[in-house]
Amino acid sequence: MHRSCVVCVLVADFDVEEIMEEFTMEDINVLDFARKISMITIDTPLSIEFDNKYGQKKDKWWTSQREHMVAWCLHYPTKGVERYNHKPSDSAREMYNRFGRPETLLWLIEALGEDKNRVCDIINKIEDISNPKTACSIIRKEISFDRVLQLLSNID
Repeated sequence: MHRSCVVCVLVADFDVEEIMEEFTMEDINVLDFARKISMITIDTPLSIEFDNKYGQKKDKWWTSQREHMVAWCLHYPTKGVERYNHKPSDSAREMYNRFGRPETLLWLIEALGEDKNRVCDIINKIEDISNPKTACSIIRKEISFDRVLQLLSNID
């Protein structure tokens, strides 16, 4: 079999968008990312409504999802905090792709100015999903980190 045919067969069994996300290496330092998002709006009615209905209820120390994500970013280059341990990384892409709370990811995309209809469509897809990691996975399939960077560039 010709070498390119083997590649085609192998790729056919995988989600091409997910594979391409891994090969797209545009990134930003997670501390720079934290600085950029630290001043964007917390007035995000769609994600606030989702958070009130489905968001984390226990061990909630933050006053806004912006505070939650900025603090997470600040600790990402370290080993983490208390029971939230991870391998230190400077990658905002990695942080976004591993973040585990859908209400925070929804805040981010809404605050960055993603189309409201698209945000509503995502909420409709995840509102009945009880596993936050599954919901985050769906959000990331809809809004890749490349899209986050694109939206972020519009507010600089």
